[in-house]
Amino acid sequence: MVNLVHSITPRRDTIDSAFYPTVPPISLELTNNCNLKCPYCANIVLTRPKTYIEWPLLERIVNECAERGYNLAWLHGVGEPLLWDRLEDVIALIKRKRAGAGSFATNGTLLSPDRVRSLLSAGLDSIYVSIDTLDPAIYKATRGGKLAKVIRNIQDMITLVPPTFQVTIALMDHKDQHITKATIQNFQETFGLHKNVILGLVQNQLFPGAPADYRANVEKIDGCHEPNGYLFIALDGRAGICCKDQNIGHSLGNVAERSIHDVWFDPITQTTFRNVALGIFDCPDVCTKKCVLKEPKQQATPVAKGFELPFGEAWQFADALVGAGEWQDAYENYAALAIRDPKNPFVQDMLRTIKQQMENGSNAV
Repeated sequence: MVNLVHSITPRRDTIDSAFYPTVPPISLELTNNCNLKCPYCANIVLTRPKTYIEWPLLERIVNECAERGYNLAWLHGVGEPLLWDRLEDVIALIKRKRAGAGSFATNGTLLSPDRVRSLLSAGLDSIYVSIDTLDPAIYKATRGGKLAKVIRNIQDMITLVPPTFQVTIALMDHKDQHITKATIQNFQETFGLHKNVILGLVQNQLFPGAPADYRANVEKIDGCHEPNGYLFIALDGRAGICCKDQNIGHSLGNVAERSIHDVWFDPITQTTFRNVALGIFDCPDVCTKKCVLKEPKQQATPVAKGFELPFGEAWQFADALVGAGEWQDAYENYAALAIRDPKNPFVQDMLRTIKQQMENGSNAV
């Protein structure tokens, strides 16, 4: 029988191997200028200077992503990418270098038909348009712009892009707006039914640097895996603890000075990831004071299966459970590994294999 309750407790000092073994998709900020003033976004209270990314830094990041196979997925941070007239140059560079998806999120106010054509020529093949609401009164109160113009821009874009071009239109469920079946029906009537047009539903989201909290549920959580969703890099090269850390309340390091690889796999960074995931020991104040993480536990207590060890050791333990035929515990450990490395094909294969064993009635030995 494999001992499932580890007597070990995660160390307070730095771990010597990866907690998150893969660099996640990267969101690179091109500008922190914006033409709207949304209260749930940190832009209107930014302490960082309003400017644009320097081209040499941009090229450095694109080149490393191309060389290491990282996915430079998004070209936005806390600003509106369409404010930069070199956006098309960036997209073309990323596509040429095969450095990632090279898409971006926009508020849609500047998404004119001519700009859409220009973006298509640069190689853009998907876009995320955040409008948050289809209610003009709520839009005016939270965004300060004219919703009708943005809707028209999106409708025009849908007619211009090819059917392979994915359009995601985001609505937000928050304290002043609840997304219902009627909302979704209104969405479909407004934009039509197209296979390449998707509703993106944002729920209970908090940006710790924002002046207002629009969440319907303000409860704190024991552990957080957000750092493994996206790696946010600000226009000055500083990497945030997660993509919601818009004002870089906790910097993992600066990719203008070190490689993305070295910043992500720094033992101090990986230890921080472990602590935040488990809610233990030393966690950044931006997570506990300004975001959703509870004050970290300091006492020595058993921790969640699959999370207490460095990734390689956790995998070995999960394999031992499989060898012992302890399918349920093996599944829980591999599920934890899947959270820590979401696109690892071997982990996904093991989850399917173990699930099949359990469905076939295999018992623990």
